[in-house]
Amino acid sequence: MAQAIPFIAAAASAASTAMAGGQQRAVAGAEARAREVEAGTARREAGLQVEALGRETRRQFGELRAAGAQAGTLESVSFSDAYKQAATAAELDALSLAYQGETQAQGLLTEAKIIKASRPSWTQIALQSASAGLGGYTGAGGTLPTPKTRTTTPTTAAPKRVSSTQTTVTPRRIGPR
Repeated sequence: MAQAIPFIAAAASAASTAMAGGQQRAVAGAEARAREVEAGTARREAGLQVEALGRETRRQFGELRAAGAQAGTLESVSFSDAYKQAATAAELDALSLAYQGETQAQGLLTEAKIIKASRPSWTQIALQSASAGLGGYTGAGGTLPTPKTRTTTPTTAAPKRVSSTQTTVTPRRIGPR
């Protein structure tokens, strides 16, 4: 029974390390998915803000046209210029809101990619588990085999002599050069 204790300790250490690594991967994956969902929400919120701004702008421009028509200045150049400036400013505001939403979404997607890239790989988890298992084995009194050293004496071989009756073959290349 005492011989099994190091193996049990090794298995327990390796299993707990593997479970912890798997949990780290799962948590990082969940955090990354949460950032991706937040990015989608940021895009939708920006779209809703742009739509709301467009509705409010159309209402204000309708009132402005009605007031210009009532005053009889609808056809004047200065009214037309002011109207065009206000329309341009409203369009820029809408584009700014959309850009802010897209920028926020891209930032969140980048965070998600960083989180996914920083989570431990299965290879890392396996290596950490093996290391923990080995540490648990030796820590519980297990001994590792030591390699046997071989001592060999170098032999000196005399160079081979080619007799005059032997022929040497030179390799030839077959095919175009």
